[in-house]
Amino acid sequence: MNLSLGHKVFFVLLTIITILTILNIWSFMALDNYNNQQTGLFFKKTNFNTEKNIPSIFSGSLHFIAAIILAAIGLSKLRIENKKVFWFCLSFLFLFVGLDEILRIHEKLNRYLSNSWETSGIFYYTWVIPYGVALILIALVCFKSIFALPKQTIRDFILSAFIFLSGALGMEMFTGWYISFQNLEGLYIEKMNSIFVLYTVEELLEMLGISYFIYSLLRFISQYRAIQQPIFNIIIFKDTHERITKCYRKGMGKP
Repeated sequence: MNLSLGHKVFFVLLTIITILTILNIWSFMALDNYNNQQTGLFFKKTNFNTEKNIPSIFSGSLHFIAAIILAAIGLSKLRIENKKVFWFCLSFLFLFVGLDEILRIHEKLNRYLSNSWETSGIFYYTWVIPYGVALILIALVCFKSIFALPKQTIRDFILSAFIFLSGALGMEMFTGWYISFQNLEGLYIEKMNSIFVLYTVEELLEMLGISYFIYSLLRFISQYRAIQQPIFNIIIFKDTHERITKCYRKGMGKP
């Protein structure tokens, strides 16, 4: 069975995610080797909850890949109506989210907002409030364009968004509620088994969601990109057509 490009890319991404997940689990289990201190090089480079390491760079790269594909769709000729502004806006959005993933912009915003707002429960992590509002606004703006797409593409986009947002916002809000409910604030929670499971599931859902979105984009391109003739065929056809037209105008029945 010949697999499409989308299937091949998705399989490679799933393989990488599986390897990163195993390394993340291994890094947490190996904490005893560092006297329970999260200072080991292996932990820093492979754990899902640390910054500027292999998992965060990979996750950010997934967003950059999606941004490039979205921009490519905007520049392509499609067999359906191509709303270029829609695709370019999505491309910019994924570029920002990718930078946010690597630079942890939302965490810096969270520290800033926490000094002004006293929040708890599902809003323990304050950044989910402005990001949640922005998400709703983006959904309202893009609603018409998304539901103008083919039905299969709509289903793919909704499923990938559900998986990604279940991790990025859903698990983050649940973790905040868990910390508040268990009165864990101020404790060294990063080495707790329960917190490890929560942030692992969160990052895993994010990577799976964006990987499926990339697969969805590649499948969309393969189905709806306009097939363009080779340029030399177009030139030959145009030249032949002009010759035939001139001959008939002169009263000849053939070139």
